[in-house]
Amino acid sequence: MGQMNSRQLYYFTVIAETGSFTAAAKKLGLSQPPLSKQIMMLEEDLGVRLLTRGARKAELTEAGSYLYARAKDILSMMDTAADELQNFPSSSKGILKLGTISSSGSFLADSILPDFCRLHPNVRFEISEGNTYELLEKLKNGIIECAVVRTPFNTDGFHCVFGSEEPLTAVGVSSWFDAIPGGTIRLTDLAGKPLIYYRRFDAIISMAFQNIGAAPNIFCRNDDARTCLQWAGAGLGVALVPESISSMRTVEGLTVRIIDSPETVTRMTAIYKKNGYVSNIAKEFVTYFETHSKPHSASQPSQTRKIR
Repeated sequence: MGQMNSRQLYYFTVIAETGSFTAAAKKLGLSQPPLSKQIMMLEEDLGVRLLTRGARKAELTEAGSYLYARAKDILSMMDTAADELQNFPSSSKGILKLGTISSSGSFLADSILPDFCRLHPNVRFEISEGNTYELLEKLKNGIIECAVVRTPFNTDGFHCVFGSEEPLTAVGVSSWFDAIPGGTIRLTDLAGKPLIYYRRFDAIISMAFQNIGAAPNIFCRNDDARTCLQWAGAGLGVALVPESISSMRTVEGLTVRIIDSPETVTRMTAIYKKNGYVSNIAKEFVTYFETHSKPHSASQPSQTRKIR
C-alpha cells in the first residue's frame, strides 16, 4: 500500500472547493486524467471513497468531508513549518499561530499586542478563534502553537502562564436586579433566577451554589459568552460571564453586577505544549504575557454599571 502525499491532499482540497474535476484541473493547470488518477490512488491507499462523481460535479462523501477538514490543517501545518525553517533559529520574524478566546480580544489588543509588535515588527499572525476546549484540541494537533484560554481546564501537558483573577459577573436587563441592593451581588440573590452561562463553568457554578446550600436555576448552557449576552439582552435570564467580556458592546443597556463569591473566579492563561517543537516567537509571546498581563482596567471596576 502506498502513502498519501501532500500533492494528493492539495489536489483533493481543490476539487472539494471547486466542486468538479474539470474546474479543479483548470485551476491546477493539469489535464483531467492525471488528476483523476491521483485521487483514485488516494482513495485506494486510504480504502475509502472520498468523492461521489457526477456528470458535472463531484461531491464529498462523509469520509471526504472528514479528510477535507484534516487536509486543510495538515497543509497549513506544512506551510508553517516551511516558514519557520526559513527564519530558523531567529525569533525576530515569522508567523505566530495564536489561538484566542472571545473574551481575550480587548485585553490582548489593549495590553499585550501593541508593545509586543513593536518589539517584533516583522512578526505576522494567524489567529484561530474558538472556545477553550477547541483551542486545546488545536494545540494538541499542532494547528496552533500557543493560545490564550480561560480557566478552568485540564493543564496536564501544557506550559501555563496564569493572568490575574477575574470575577464572574451577573448581566441582565435591570428588572432582574430591581429588588437587590446596589454594589456586588451575592449568589443567594441569584437563587431562583434563570441563569445563562457557558457549560465550561458548570462545575464552578454548581460548587459555588452548593456551598451556599442552593441549586442554580439553569435556563441555558452554551459554548460562548457572547451568546450568553445576547440571550440576556433579550430578557430571557441572567448571564454569568467573566468581567472582561461583560464590558463588550454586544448588547447595550444591560446591568452588570460583580458576583461576590471566591468560587466564581476565572483567569486568562497563555499556554503552549510542554512536549514537541514550539517556535521561539511562540515562547516569547507567552513569556511576554507573563510579564505584562495585568488587571483589565487601570482603575477598580465599578461594582454596578450598565453597558451602553
